[in-house]
Amino acid sequence: MKANRQEKIIAGITAGLLGISAVLLIANGLGESSTGEKNETAAEQSTSVEATGIDTGNEASILSLSSIDAYVVASPFEGIDENETELAEAETESQPETTAAEVETETPEPVVEEPYKYENTFIVNVNEYLNVRSTPSTDGEVLGKIYAGGGGEVIEKGEQWSKIVSGNVEGYINNDYAWFAEDAEAHMSEVCTMYAVSNVNSLRVRKGPGTDWKVIATVNAGAEVQVLGFEGDWAKVNYIGTEAYIYAEYLETEYYIEAGVTIAEEQEAIRLEQERLAEEQRKAEEAEAARQQKIQNAIANSSLTETVQTSAYNVSEEDAYLLACTVCAEAGYESYEGKLAVANIILNRLNGGAYGRTIYDVVYARGQFAVVTNGALNRVINNGPNAESLQAAKDALAGINNVPQYTSFCALKAANFDLYSEYSIICNQVFYRR
Repeated sequence: MKANRQEKIIAGITAGLLGISAVLLIANGLGESSTGEKNETAAEQSTSVEATGIDTGNEASILSLSSIDAYVVASPFEGIDENETELAEAETESQPETTAAEVETETPEPVVEEPYKYENTFIVNVNEYLNVRSTPSTDGEVLGKIYAGGGGEVIEKGEQWSKIVSGNVEGYINNDYAWFAEDAEAHMSEVCTMYAVSNVNSLRVRKGPGTDWKVIATVNAGAEVQVLGFEGDWAKVNYIGTEAYIYAEYLETEYYIEAGVTIAEEQEAIRLEQERLAEEQRKAEEAEAARQQKIQNAIANSSLTETVQTSAYNVSEEDAYLLACTVCAEAGYESYEGKLAVANIILNRLNGGAYGRTIYDVVYARGQFAVVTNGALNRVINNGPNAESLQAAKDALAGINNVPQYTSFCALKAANFDLYSEYSIICNQVFYRR
């Protein structure tokens, strides 16, 4: 009886454990068939187990608790149950502490701030120049000079004196006569020249600030121009000595800070300038001597025209007055002969007919008499001609002609005798024909 009861208890425990094992097998996917189909449900599996005909009465065929435990522990279930979680925690606790140095972390790249462009820049605040001295004192030797619009780099900033370098001169300047860093940048537009460089090819240069203005040239990338100012989106520039405009968006601008000069450099520059001026003076003197010689030769070769009597001219009173005024404006300080010759040049042109049919037409023909455009003639008309000019005009109108073959004249200093086929020199004027 006892044995039967014990067998029944063992059989019950075995059946229970088999049921638990079946559930775990299903959960772990071990119940899947080789064809990939799902295994039977837990209930069907339980029925299948009972159908296997396990003999509960045969102790040899009964699975022991230890063998079931081994089977359950060996299952490939990937989930984390309480035992596994605790184990992981225990293993973690048993491991030695990891130092911060051993933990690999992603270190963010440091943000690099660009230094202020003019942090070590200075420009001088003077009308002429600032001395650069060997020591931070007015007793120091003057090593060089930095002229207005110049500056350079600060090596060491002091309270009253700063050590600087500018061009080839290095020494100390008085802080009272310079701007530094932000102050230097703020005053650059007042004392420094701005230049601009084109950053594109075929950039148009226009006569005015707008696309409606005529294009006078184009520049390529790298071309440099001096900036005179800005008008809206346009930069006013000095282009080959002419004021012009370029669209500012395509220009990179920069202020040019003049470099200082050493005393030796300045003395050399003075010497070279003196030599240049002396050479210019020598050339000018040689040119004047050659000109005077040419004039003397021209005077020697000048034709002495014979004064002739021609028919008198019948002109209006207004034209006669205009003739006298033109003579006065052109030759008011010349001799009577020079005044008479000017009057006859006008009348010779009138006779030729190429310049008009009246004295007014001849005098006001385009580009012929400078006194018309420079205002000298108008002043004489308003104030009246001098007496000798009036007499010369009357004599010329009466037919007295001392330059009958000529239709042009100019000042002696402006004459080009190589172009004249014949000429006569009267005082400081040359009367000629080509």
